[in-house]
Amino acid sequence: MRTRDSEVLLFSAPHCSSCRAVRPAASEVASAFNGSVMFREIDATVERSVASLHGVKGVPTFVAIHDDVEVGRLVGVGTRNDLEKLFEAADSGDPTRRRISSTDRVLRLAVAAVFAGAALATGVTPLWILATGVGVFAVWDLVRPERRSRR
Repeated sequence: MRTRDSEVLLFSAPHCSSCRAVRPAASEVASAFNGSVMFREIDATVERSVASLHGVKGVPTFVAIHDDVEVGRLVGVGTRNDLEKLFEAADSGDPTRRRISSTDRVLRLAVAAVFAGAALATGVTPLWILATGVGVFAVWDLVRPERRSRR
């Protein structure tokens, strides 16, 4: 499917109350971009091949596309700020980056510290491996490269 230069697709279904709830906010955000980003709603129950092409597993799913490359995705009902970031990504071509919250990061690092302490106290190697894995997982979103679409 050929897309325009900048586009946000909303995959929805007629039975989806979340889709109906998010539609007005998405339309308002789209109108703020004055036509530079096309906003289209696609019925995933009818256009199954298009939904499959974009890797849609559930509705509502927003997919931001710039020059035929996916630059952002939002699954479920996000905030208005999430929608604005998605439309900005489609407009500029800069991928959106989903980061974990500071609270989650601190909790993950605390868990890694507990495992490291237990490993230090007991000398058990699997606990060191677990502590390292949890610690890396806590900061991975800060260092990982952006992913591009496989299409």
